[in-house]
Amino acid sequence: MTITIDPVGTAATATEPPATSTDNLVTLIGGIWLTAGLFIDGYAHSNIIDTETEDFFTPWHGLFYSGFAFTAGWVGFLMYQRRNPNGIRTWIPPGYGWAVVGVIAFGIGGIGDGIWHTKFGIEVGIDALLSPTHLLLLYGLILLLAAPLQAVLRTGGSVWMPITSVTILALLAAFFTSFIRPFGKGWALGIGFDPRRGDDIWASWMVGGVIIATTIMCVSALYLLQRFPELPFGAVTVLWLIPATFEAIALSSTIEPAIVGGLLGGLTADVVLRQLSGTRRFVYGAALSIGSVVAWSAWTLTQHLINDPVAVPAEVWTGQIVLSAFVALGITMLAIQPSTQLQPEH
Repeated sequence: MTITIDPVGTAATATEPPATSTDNLVTLIGGIWLTAGLFIDGYAHSNIIDTETEDFFTPWHGLFYSGFAFTAGWVGFLMYQRRNPNGIRTWIPPGYGWAVVGVIAFGIGGIGDGIWHTKFGIEVGIDALLSPTHLLLLYGLILLLAAPLQAVLRTGGSVWMPITSVTILALLAAFFTSFIRPFGKGWALGIGFDPRRGDDIWASWMVGGVIIATTIMCVSALYLLQRFPELPFGAVTVLWLIPATFEAIALSSTIEPAIVGGLLGGLTADVVLRQLSGTRRFVYGAALSIGSVVAWSAWTLTQHLINDPVAVPAEVWTGQIVLSAFVALGITMLAIQPSTQLQPEH
């Protein structure tokens, strides 16, 4: 599927040659390499690394940083191809301006990360997600890996390019909020519930995680729907399934509930998008609300059937499912104007 849209922003008057579909694909491959390295490194931090013996120079860091070197080198090559006497800013393909800033930010963060690990050691818990150098790496990653999305928005191309790009960005959001997202911690449903022992703290954490995860799922889907109202079937499924699955794998947690929840929730949203007609606000709100309910219901049921039985009170596990629908609907009401009509696709 190919989309054609009008240039936006400064690209409307840009004279530099746009990146080709092949150029954007190579950038996207570099982003996949980088993201895979990030999740493998996260898995190693949780399951392999011995903090007493490991330093900054690990195979996991090597995979991650080699992905960055490839992607940054490719962006540099695209600029080199477009070099001219009119200044370095005219060497940058439309949509890649912030990617250059991302390369610089990531480079500074990488150097700082090496110094940080040398000084303070290797992190294995929430500290690995919140260290200042890692957050600077995240900032650089977001700017760099959004380049294919921004390029397609300006020059057109396959709609799967922005879908993949936004999925990668959702993966980054899932990774750096994994300390609270429940997809990778299905055991939270099976804990006891005695407030005198402080169990309600874990339940509160789980409900907060459902809110955060639902927000990321819905915001990423709405971003694509606002720009490409006729998304191909399966787009929301990809967008919800992959982050949930990789999050669970990286945390070595309950993978099956994450897969089932992300898959069934995304499929439900995709189906509803094609069956309902009305304003965008109504159709998108219904699709994402129903999809969220199915996702968290399936996650809860799968956890109950194949792992530990659900032990939190019914008010908690049913309440967070209903709350996810309200979150999805509220985000849609804020983000979408009510006037534009959509027709169902059959």
